[in-house]
Amino acid sequence: MRVVFSNYDDIQNPWYGGGGARAIHEIARRLAARHKVHVVTGRYPGCCDRVVDGVSYSRIGTAIAGPYVAQLSFAFSLPRKVRTLEFDVWVESLTPPFSTACLQKFTNKPVVVLTQVLAGEGMTRKYHLPFASVERRGLRCYRYAIAVSTSIQQRLHAINPQLITTVIPNGTDRDAIERDVHPSPEHLLFLGRLDVAQKGLDLLLEGYSQLTPAVQVPLVIAGGGPKGDTAFVARRVAELGLENRVRLIGRVGQQEKEELFRRSVCLLLPSRFEASPLVIVEAFCCRVPVVLFDIPDLSWVPDDCCVRVPAFDTQAFARAVEELINSPERRNAIAQKGKLAAREYDWDKLAVRYEEFLQRVVHEH
Repeated sequence: MRVVFSNYDDIQNPWYGGGGARAIHEIARRLAARHKVHVVTGRYPGCCDRVVDGVSYSRIGTAIAGPYVAQLSFAFSLPRKVRTLEFDVWVESLTPPFSTACLQKFTNKPVVVLTQVLAGEGMTRKYHLPFASVERRGLRCYRYAIAVSTSIQQRLHAINPQLITTVIPNGTDRDAIERDVHPSPEHLLFLGRLDVAQKGLDLLLEGYSQLTPAVQVPLVIAGGGPKGDTAFVARRVAELGLENRVRLIGRVGQQEKEELFRRSVCLLLPSRFEASPLVIVEAFCCRVPVVLFDIPDLSWVPDDCCVRVPAFDTQAFARAVEELINSPERRNAIAQKGKLAAREYDWDKLAVRYEEFLQRVVHEH
């Protein structure tokens, strides 16, 4: 097959470089062993067309005016790209703020929606513009979709009951699943994009500030993001008087990430909305328990591999973290369950499921 993936983000994008881009690359490079695979991304500073792990990458849009304009220009450039590239099946990863570019309206060949996250409602709350309505209307023009979780699959069917869907989560490398890890916990960890509206960093800091004074475990916040969000996090740390307890370390490489996990008491995930964050499975592999808000988007996380907290209750979040800090036995029990669960998220197995679904789409078309 000739397979095209489109996604604004890219694994080398200095503005984002998020888990969704990495997930697409992991699937694409495995498919490239048997198929011709091309990935279309937005432009960013220093980008160029290139081949990575057998996958060809090309860029569209502009990077002149920063990430927000780059996202918009990418969305408006996609229809022209879908008319000029040769392909058998196109996988369109939904890109905020509009989510879908309605690509199926611009080609007679099959376009599969890939939903890392349905961001329309979140974008509407953030910008007070009708992004959710645009998202719903756009999704009605497709026939096929890949959802990373059953909750997103259900939301897709509610919007478009005619969609033919499959659920394929994000994953991790087999080496990470099989690697033995010896934790040495000394800090709490947030690892991800510094996106306040989605990732709930304001809730994270509010909850952390409510830990009892006797709890002196530091918090490490790792990851990059838009300048406004990054500045907000730094400012909020200062306002709460947490400068001596919270470390903002920016983006980290793979080795540094593994060391951060090894030294983590638990991973904190205070997101308002999510999909299938790679960081959760990475925590499972490293025997790190996860504390998260009980939101529908994360219902796929096994109950015995995490600690669920009533959504957006920062005081309950703080108490849950304290309980894990004070109970090594409970931490170890949750971590062991997570290590076992990680086996279900092997990229090699997930790529086979992608291949089977895309072949079905091409055959039916």
